Amino acid sequence: MWRKSLIQHTMDPVTGRQIFNTTWLSASFGISMLQMLLLAQAWQLSRQALVTACLASAWALGALLGARFSGSGRLWGSGCLACALLWLGSPSLISWHVPQTLALPRLPDMVVLALLAVLLGASSMAWLSQQRAWPAVGERTALVRSLLGLTLGLLVAWMLPASGGFLALACCLPLLMLDAFLSGHAPQPTPGGIAARWVDRYWSAEGWKMQLERRSLLPSRRGLFQGDSHEPARSILPLVLLASAVAVVLGSVWGAVPTLFAASLHATHSLDVLCWLLGGQIVALAVGTCCLLAARNVIGFPGRLLPRDWQLRGRRLSLLMPLAMATSLAALGVPALQARWWLALSLAGYTLADAVWGILLPRLVPDVATMVQSQRHLLFTGQGARLADPLRLAHARACEAHAQLLLARTEGLATVVCTPLLGWLIDQLGSVDAVLVMVGLAFAIGLLCATLAWMLVRLTRRLAQQRSRLGRRGLRFSGSSFPRLEAAATH
Repeated sequence: MWRKSLIQHTMDPVTGRQIFNTTWLSASFGISMLQMLLLAQAWQLSRQALVTACLASAWALGALLGARFSGSGRLWGSGCLACALLWLGSPSLISWHVPQTLALPRLPDMVVLALLAVLLGASSMAWLSQQRAWPAVGERTALVRSLLGLTLGLLVAWMLPASGGFLALACCLPLLMLDAFLSGHAPQPTPGGIAARWVDRYWSAEGWKMQLERRSLLPSRRGLFQGDSHEPARSILPLVLLASAVAVVLGSVWGAVPTLFAASLHATHSLDVLCWLLGGQIVALAVGTCCLLAARNVIGFPGRLLPRDWQLRGRRLSLLMPLAMATSLAALGVPALQARWWLALSLAGYTLADAVWGILLPRLVPDVATMVQSQRHLLFTGQGARLADPLRLAHARACEAHAQLLLARTEGLATVVCTPLLGWLIDQLGSVDAVLVMVGLAFAIGLLCATLAWMLVRLTRRLAQQRSRLGRRGLRFSGSSFPRLEAAATH
């Protein structure tokens, strides 16, 4: 009877996924609004790019810490909204109006803002990244949040400064209500097919818990499967390093630049440019969605590899995307391209390139679960694949989790350090556009140099392999001809 009542009160999986994705996206937009409001108030207090960039680093540091916290989503959501309400409802904690003749920011106010940034960053990240009974956030939902959240938060913070905080709280409330009152209505997990359950029974690595020695960053995956259908870890290492470099550079830029860019627009009374930028991003995402739907048979769902015939093309296309993002960043700061439609076009190009990069990268650098899923398909189609034993799969997954954790920490700390450096550079040059052009050109030149060096290494390796093959052929020829020469000499 209880089981029947439970089933009657649970939601349909498709409906539950749509509801959770919508509420999660709304809450993430609200968090972005709070972050941009906090940075805008730091700029109003200090009028220094370095102070604003340090506050952005404090938020990033809090997010890095909050990603490791565990607990219920209701607890972290309540804590995040409590901090926001304390900040928005108690203006006596911080003196928002600073005399224009004061050159230096007031230290107590900035300390309070920094502590508030760390608390909000940690609680919001812990809230949004918690494991729930609801279906996981979709790939496109997370991509839309990462691409549109900052621009939307910037627009609300600078065009609606009086009501922006309450609008952010209103966006966060649906997810909090879902965690507080509707957690028992989450859809039940759908059981897989007979074949999938049979494979999970004999090749499941969930029950193994391992403690690893820190010897290597990336595990070698060649021995996990029979055959050479997957490349070793050293072939995906350049993509992993490139992804880390892109994450650090872009994270630093979008932590230090947007608030100063909006402040320059506010000084020239042209805040409507933010609407153009947001419209350009929406159009770029619409174009990217149409392209993704047209290439669905090639791209596939998340957790799937690219077809073998398209892997080389996908890798080449993915290598062009960071270059396109660097070019778009430089175009945002070129003085001749400061018209509204030019800025919207530049940011739309960056958004489209970032979306393609975010979709192709997980499929070109697959995890162990994706590789196991592809081998299951080959196993049931009778193409000679064979899964490894569960112990080796568990070891590979543990190595992968350790490597991902180490990379995430390294990227986060590098972003925290590089963001104030960009803020200091903006103060020294006195212009956001000059910093954008400098960073974009330096990033593009670095990508080109890294690509040339990688091509040179591959060419050198191929030449060495060809020489070794020629040497082996020569040894075989000389070994087979010596007995004949000796026989001829004896006769």
